[in-house]
Amino acid sequence: MTKSLLLLFLLVVFISCSSAPEIVPDKGAVYGTISAESHKDILAKASKNKDGIYKKKGGIIFTEKMVNYQQLKELFVCLIDPSSTGGRDHLLIANDNNMSHRSLAIGKSDRLSILNNSSATLTFFLAGKNDAIQVYSPIKPGERSALKVGLEGDLELGSDENESLRTTLLSRRGLVGQQHSSGDQYSFSNLRPGQYKILFWFWRLGLVEKDIIIKAGENIKLNQVLSVDKILESKNEP
Repeated sequence: MTKSLLLLFLLVVFISCSSAPEIVPDKGAVYGTISAESHKDILAKASKNKDGIYKKKGGIIFTEKMVNYQQLKELFVCLIDPSSTGGRDHLLIANDNNMSHRSLAIGKSDRLSILNNSSATLTFFLAGKNDAIQVYSPIKPGERSALKVGLEGDLELGSDENESLRTTLLSRRGLVGQQHSSGDQYSFSNLRPGQYKILFWFWRLGLVEKDIIIKAGENIKLNQVLSVDKILESKNEP
């Protein structure tokens, strides 16, 4: 029995250690876990066994109209790499009633393609601040169109013909993004030593932005929980 417990312990240690990127002598890395949770006041009430939306033994009963943050699948971890010039490819699929993604993090100068999987010809546009706009050429059913993203900031992708086809975008120069579900691990490895920014973003909450310094031969572990209170309290500092 003791031997089995020891093996189990060693296995857990091995798995937790293997989640960290390999140490590279001249490069560095940042890794960790991204997750989301409800506001701290809601969690506190749940822990006191309140009635209503709270379970008798603590916890929250989520209804269809509530956001279950622990089950979110469009959390983004983004590294702002000063040396990146963009040029990555992204694909969105338009159906009759919705888009394949409700949100997307993208680098300025990346290429954003839209495949029209609906039954009608669609004209899409990217809208930013100060009436800045980029317009796609009309896309017939079964076809696709692409453009080089020239806008930065919080953007909205929309369609002239169908208001339900919308995607919220976060665009920054040098942005390299990863999409994760709540509780997933992320990793950016083989980074040149220097100063970077890392963003943790969910479109309905906002983002947390932190400065990090990558050193040669070192890995940084940085976990982040996204919630309303944590984003409001964040000063975008490490």
